[in-house]
Amino acid sequence: MKNCRDVEPLLAPYVDGDAAPEDRAAVDAHIEACGCCRDDLTAQRVARDLLHARRERLRDAPTPQLRARCAAQAVRAHAQVAPAARRTLISRQVPLAAAATIVLAFAAVFGLGLNNKVQALAFQMTVDHVKCARFNSSPVAADPVLLAQQWSAKAGWPLTVPASSEPAGLELRSVRRCGVTDGRVAHLIYDWRGEPLSVYVLNSKAVAGTSQVQRLGHQSVMWSQNGRTYVVLTGASRREDLAGVVHYMRSNVY
Repeated sequence: MKNCRDVEPLLAPYVDGDAAPEDRAAVDAHIEACGCCRDDLTAQRVARDLLHARRERLRDAPTPQLRARCAAQAVRAHAQVAPAARRTLISRQVPLAAAATIVLAFAAVFGLGLNNKVQALAFQMTVDHVKCARFNSSPVAADPVLLAQQWSAKAGWPLTVPASSEPAGLELRSVRRCGVTDGRVAHLIYDWRGEPLSVYVLNSKAVAGTSQVQRLGHQSVMWSQNGRTYVVLTGASRREDLAGVVHYMRSNVY
């Protein structure tokens, strides 16, 4: 079975449907046993779906400054690749920047303001939420105390996990590391009246006041409390009721 370094340059053509049969078989065998590469593959699928959904607007949108930033990002990533892997990438005309470059381009094109912390966080969390809603749903309600203990043991900082709430229409599913922030952010996954809802917890104060952001058909509410930052995010159609969820979370985190 190929190792992670061999598989990495095959992920983009795999997602695009351009991989040779033997390469597809190698990726399938590798991701069956490797959770990290499986997560990378999922992130690339999400990024590809986002780009394809808005490809008409992307064609003429990039500014010269954006093109230069994306090119610089690709060059930096390319320089870090081993020679053998680099030859594979060149032959396939697929930049190793992959998800990082795609996310940068997509964010800048649509004015998400990467220099604006609130907008940038909202975009990152939305990408992660979409990925988890599609590929990581759990049908079983979870124990908040156990999940909090597990997080503390793995991450090294304590986490309060609000329990399921019938009045708020929330059922706790799981807690995981947020994939688009190098695992530094806790991702609490809930079912909210039959639709996925995410709560992200940053172990630092990243924003002032309360902010509401709508991106990619999703709504997020972000605030800082007790030295941490919380983001409630959903793409559910009944977003006018999100205030009740935010109130419940504010009352049950510390």
